[in-house]
This record gives sequence, C-alpha cells and structure tokens, in this order.
Amino acid sequence: HPNVLQWGFALEYSIIYLEEQVKDIGLRAPFDRLIPLVEFPLETPLDRGQGGQTTGTINPGLIWAGKYFQVGAEAMIPVNSCTGSNVGVIAQLHFFVDDLFPHSIGRPLFGGNR
Repeated sequence: HPNVLQWGFALEYSIIYLEEQVKDIGLRAPFDRLIPLVEFPLETPLDRGQGGQTTGTINPGLIWAGKYFQVGAEAMIPVNSCTGSNVGVIAQLHFFVDDLFPHSIGRPLFGGNR
C-alpha cells in the first residue's frame, strides 16, 4: 500500500446564522435550523507507483441542528472512475452531551465552574 495524503475541504452556510445575525428572511421550522453543505474528502497516493491518482467523493447534503442534537445526510458522489461508479449515502446523528447533561458530564473537566 502506498503512503497517502488525506486532504479535503467543506463549504457550508448556517441558515441559523443568517436568520439570527444577518437578516430574518422569514423561514419557518424546520427550515430555519438547516445547514446546507458540500464536503470534498480526497486522498492522493504519494509513492509506490500510484503517485498522483487522487480519489475521493463530493458529498452534498443537509444538517438540521436543534438544541440537543443534530441530524444530517449527504450523498457520496465519486470524483472519478478510480473512486468508483456508484453513488452512496452517509447519515449522522450527534447528541450535544453538554446541553443534555449540563450539571454532570456536560461540565468542563479542567478549570471552569465547579
């Protein structure tokens, strides 16, 4: 296996920020809590005869962020034939432990209020 450089970037915009800090455009729930995004996770082999054959996916998707959790889904579209030919899906569910349990496991480990 070659040594691989893993790299990438993401473009996203918080509708929450738009509605609360820039301009209220009148979106109602659940649309006022959305974060549209596109992620570009990529890999480039560096040696062993495979140098420069970048692979990866383009992942357009949406995240809905609430007070205690967020849920999201993205399509996974291959960037070239070396990556594959099928489109996939990835989903996430994140719980905000510090908001769910602010007086126990949601407290700072070091410093902060006790």
